[in-house]
Amino acid sequence: MIRIRILRKGEEILGLESSGHASKMHGSKGENLLCAAVGVLVQTLYLHLHQEGFTEEAVIGDGLLNFKIRSERKKDPIVLTSFNLVRSGLENLREQYPSEIELIGE
Repeated sequence: MIRIRILRKGEEILGLESSGHASKMHGSKGENLLCAAVGVLVQTLYLHLHQEGFTEEAVIGDGLLNFKIRSERKKDPIVLTSFNLVRSGLENLREQYPSEIELIGE
């Protein structure tokens, strides 16, 4: 199962934690389309916000991406809009694959 936790405190976005893999039913490691879809969404979110200087360095591993938003940027409209966009894509995937994706703190 893929677990994505959006870290929040009230209206502030603190960061994101994504871990896990989809079952082999959707493809083997390196060929799993569901993992790839989630990976594209969360990695693009991180890369965009990091390039804009809004994030700390990410922790990246096999099936893992965790990052935090810089304290002065937690309410920035770009951060909020970017998270809303990616959350919409993740919610769509979760609706299609409810046993494979868990969204926490949405």
